[in-house]
Amino acid sequence: MKSVKSSKLILAVLLVLVCFFFVPKIVYAQAIKTSVSDILSNQDKYDGKMVKVEGKIGSIRFKTSKKGNAYTTLLIKDSSNAVLNIFSFGTLSLKKNDFVIVIGRYQKVKHVGSFTFYNEIDASEGSVEKIK
Repeated sequence: MKSVKSSKLILAVLLVLVCFFFVPKIVYAQAIKTSVSDILSNQDKYDGKMVKVEGKIGSIRFKTSKKGNAYTTLLIKDSSNAVLNIFSFGTLSLKKNDFVIVIGRYQKVKHVGSFTFYNEIDASEGSVEKIK
């Protein structure tokens, strides 16, 4: 009886590890590689989709929510100077003028409580990584 419980526990732990290491890679692989200007030109096409874009940070702000959760907001622009908002939980180790690759879910309009945000990539399920 104990060996059955032990086997189930081991199987559960392995399943959690597989999800932890492989699911993010699957999400990243499904992200549509595009540009900031293409998203802004085709907002309905990308709305709700995982996207991958590159750009230069125009501005960056580190904040804390009323509940005490750290988050970062930034604006990135591409080579055509099109600008998009980026949101991510946590304090990112980035600064203005860094070049980044962003993977996240684009939303044309996002409602959070009484706030409304437009043209934003939420990188909480993805990543924001410095390049160069």
